[in-house]
Amino acid sequence: MSTSIHVRRASWTLIDQGLVSLGAFLVNVQLARQLPAEQFGVFALLLGGLLGLQLFTSSLLLYPMSISMPVLQGIARERLFAATVQLVAAICVPLCSVLAIALLALHRSDLIPAALALLVCWQAQEAMRRGLLAAFRHSSAIYGDVVTYFGQVAALLVLTRLGHLTLENALYSMAIAYAAGAAIQAAQLRLSVRHHAELRATALEFWSIGSWSLGNNLLALLRVQILPWVLAAFGGIAAAGAFQAVLNIVNLTNPILLGLCNVIPQTAARAQQIGGNSEAWRAVRVYILMGAPPTFTYFALIALVPWLPLTVLYGANSPYTSLTLAVQVLALAWSIGYFAEMICSYLHGVRRARLALITNLCGLLALVVLAPNLIKLYGLVGACLALTVANLVRLAAAAYVQKRVSSDAYAAA
Repeated sequence: MSTSIHVRRASWTLIDQGLVSLGAFLVNVQLARQLPAEQFGVFALLLGGLLGLQLFTSSLLLYPMSISMPVLQGIARERLFAATVQLVAAICVPLCSVLAIALLALHRSDLIPAALALLVCWQAQEAMRRGLLAAFRHSSAIYGDVVTYFGQVAALLVLTRLGHLTLENALYSMAIAYAAGAAIQAAQLRLSVRHHAELRATALEFWSIGSWSLGNNLLALLRVQILPWVLAAFGGIAAAGAFQAVLNIVNLTNPILLGLCNVIPQTAARAQQIGGNSEAWRAVRVYILMGAPPTFTYFALIALVPWLPLTVLYGANSPYTSLTLAVQVLALAWSIGYFAEMICSYLHGVRRARLALITNLCGLLALVVLAPNLIKLYGLVGACLALTVANLVRLAAAAYVQKRVSSDAYAAA
């Protein structure tokens, strides 16, 4: 495959992911500014729950589809996508049940209809979006994604101007935007569920692939989310908030990371069919090297002038402006983690998600061992140091596994 094709694909996936991330960021900012603090807190908890439920759809259904579709053609590809859509609809039943029970337990039954509408429409749009990405139609996905995410922004602005912005109305408007985006992308895919689909066989195959991905994603979630809890235990809730403030700064590279993780598995899966695991690694290495310069340039800048992003985001009088050392250490941690994430994404593409899980488990175990003592001694900086060492462990394990897997002799064994 020519370098120009790699560049074009990487460019479109980064543009698309950048727009998605920007739209989601603007929605959060609008709601934080306009909703009462208590209502925004409910939204934050609800959003966290929705992301957790989304993990099951993306890991068990959409990830297996994304590495299976690129190696299929014609009617076989259409049947697989039709089966995926039907399985997404089916999984919404237990996910909606869990969400409704959680809201009942939180005494927010008033939000159940809006929250369920948002969950279902979100799953539908994400399925359509991932169908386009699996076919390397990243430029086509942009239309629906813009309507979805910037449609939410526009809807919230209108509700604010009319004086009708409530949490319930915000959830309904977000659901409508997801539905509109899903409709556009379904039309682009010429979606038809009339194809004969082996749902049981597809579900079993997806489970054999996706169960390891689910474990990986849960570990990734724990690797970051365990630190605020330990910080809160030693230093109070404010310490957890300080960690989130620093995390927001390094997470500005998420469009690059997530964009590459949307194209690397499919690229690896297709290249593996042509020349084995070694060819798959050569294909994805192009994307890894493309993403490295902007990522490391940003991390270098915030390491050199950590006060600048703290001041821009939180204001000159914010207590967070003193967290410069934590920003520098976390920038190092994220720099190390970049390559570990890219290798794990490659492993998913060549159907070695189990090895990616083991790699991430090594990092999590290192974090669990180090975090309590380092946080006790150094507070927030200690948490960042623990994450840095954990990412070093992950990178070492990932490099070892990648070398073995990319050896065609090993792959054939």
